Amino acid sequence: MKAKRLLSLPPYLFEDLENRCREAASQGRDVIDLSVGDPDLSPPDSIINHLKTALAEDRHHLYPPQRGTAELKASIRGYLKDRCGVEPSDDEILILIGSKEGIAHLPLAVCNPGDTVLVPDPGYPVYTSTAQFAGCAVDRFVLEERRRFLPDFKELATRDLSRARLLFLNYPNNPTSATATDAVFDTALRFGDEHGFVVANDAAYADVYFDDRPPPLLCAQPRALESPMIEFFSFSKTFCVTGWRVGFAVGNRAVIDALAHLKANIDSGVFGAIQAAAAKTLETDGDRYAGAMRATFEKRRDLALESLGRLGFHCFPTYATFYVWTRVPGALNTMNYALDLLDKTDVLVTPGTGFGDAGEGYFRIALTQPDARIEEAVARIAALR
Repeated sequence: MKAKRLLSLPPYLFEDLENRCREAASQGRDVIDLSVGDPDLSPPDSIINHLKTALAEDRHHLYPPQRGTAELKASIRGYLKDRCGVEPSDDEILILIGSKEGIAHLPLAVCNPGDTVLVPDPGYPVYTSTAQFAGCAVDRFVLEERRRFLPDFKELATRDLSRARLLFLNYPNNPTSATATDAVFDTALRFGDEHGFVVANDAAYADVYFDDRPPPLLCAQPRALESPMIEFFSFSKTFCVTGWRVGFAVGNRAVIDALAHLKANIDSGVFGAIQAAAAKTLETDGDRYAGAMRATFEKRRDLALESLGRLGFHCFPTYATFYVWTRVPGALNTMNYALDLLDKTDVLVTPGTGFGDAGEGYFRIALTQPDARIEEAVARIAALR
């Protein structure tokens, strides 16, 4: 039995893919799963050791501070200062049970039923589902390859934005791997100031990049924290600890306070030992581990792009994230192509339409398998071609 509000939500794409993969595996098939962004790399040894140490401290078995420990917030300030020169105050940082949790609760915290949420297409499905769950109208804006999958603010300005309350961005981008520029973020903040809505950037892949310089951040823009904005970060991708469920948000005090107020009525914060382990690793081992992680994914990216290119696939250049966004060959239907791949080659990819209508014609590959498995997957795809 489900509440009516749940009946309006579509099935969650990755749950459906997981079920299909499990069913195929149960039949004894050797499925290579390139669909879900769950890194296969081991976490840094330091984070495991710090967690073991923290588990022995009685204080961590009590309720943690609702908005996060001072220790982890101090480490986050140091991380952001080193990366982009920003030093948010304690009340501009909120520790989350993973960035997905914060993103999912944001519309409930800053929107009223009937408000409009602006959502990228293609985009992470949670932006749409959580807006609908909050009783908001969803207004999608298309990210086009000819614009390098960046928003067209001139086109957005032609729309009726009188009820707009929230704009979701996601850079580095899932699923396309595009990165934004400082100019894009500056325009977004000015746009939000002008029309009175919150600008939210999902920066879960902020540390998975392949240039010498890290990609820009929303919170690093001049006077960003004075504007209605919030930016979400995840330790899941940075330290390959997706199961730990720990992340954080940085933003304007009023926006952070609204989200914290909602969360205080829903959850009791992140386990203190996990916060302690994340804090110490961020301080002592974060740069070294993140560099090694990026090197691994860059090698896999090069392998996938080169191999798929030889087969004639058109792939968007992967500047960040551990995804490759690829055109479906010919005029084939995206979902049918993905299902055909699974049925005939036991390779599971994510159909682009799972991220919105503008994803038609594309599929996404997650580089979350060892090199040999990626090579095997491409060989199977080549056999199908």
